[in-house]
Amino acid sequence: MKNYLLKVKKIMKEESDYLIPNHKEVYSKLITDLIKPFKKIKIDKVLATDMKGLLYGPIIANKLKLPFVTIFKGGKIKDRKKVLESNKIIDYSGKEKYFELLKNSIKPKENILLIDDWFESGNTGKAIIKLIQSVKGRIVGISVIFNQLTKENENFFNKYNYHYLIKLEQKKR
Repeated sequence: MKNYLLKVKKIMKEESDYLIPNHKEVYSKLITDLIKPFKKIKIDKVLATDMKGLLYGPIIANKLKLPFVTIFKGGKIKDRKKVLESNKIIDYSGKEKYFELLKNSIKPKENILLIDDWFESGNTGKAIIKLIQSVKGRIVGISVIFNQLTKENENFFNKYNYHYLIKLEQKKR
């Protein structure tokens, strides 16, 4: 599909990035392109954050025939004995939040592909990486649709095979 990434940007602006999966051909191509750079890397599990990461992560895990793990926004898992928590961060919206991972969902030395829709400040990605590393998991790839990181943060994520489809301008703060 010619210039489908322009269509993705148009959907994002005119409708909502939540509605990208509503466009069958665009969504299918997007899923394929999020996976493409990682075809030859050993991956044990695919991981994504709730909410919008769940629009892509489980589909990608299914296509790769791999297990899927969810990182939850803090406070969603009621049985606190089963949960590891990230440090609190300030996310792209300026709000404080933290993330949760079920303790047994990732085993030591498992290779993880992290999927998300958008990296803006990088704080969410960094918190998730720290959480994965706390259980001795290894991030072997990160694939996102929208990249709005500073060059410095982009360089930080590059050591984890950072891949994105669309570069957006930095927001003026």
